[in-house]
Amino acid sequence: MKKILVLFKAFGRNGLFAKVPHLIRMVKAAKKGDYKMDVKSILIPSIAIIYILSPLDIIPDWIPVVGALDDFGLLALTIPFIMKELDKFIAWENEQKIKVSENKVIDAEIIE
Repeated sequence: MKKILVLFKAFGRNGLFAKVPHLIRMVKAAKKGDYKMDVKSILIPSIAIIYILSPLDIIPDWIPVVGALDDFGLLALTIPFIMKELDKFIAWENEQKIKVSENKVIDAEIIE
């Protein structure tokens, strides 16, 4: 039951779908090498996406209702991994903004 609630929270105001812009920035930062991700945080969502898009399933999708259960179950297991990594990325991104703002000169005096 908890896993189904997690899946519904993904559609909420602070859920995964609301954080898609953060997800895109996280992937770009990881691709450039600026942000380091755990192997587990890359591997598990990748495998889940491949499985969901693949025509091969443990329970065939042509069986009504039951066929989609394995896909939803996999989503319910994967979304918490993605959300946790997104929260880490948002915290990292905020730290980077603070570091940049601390290095800026706000007021300067010209000495001749």
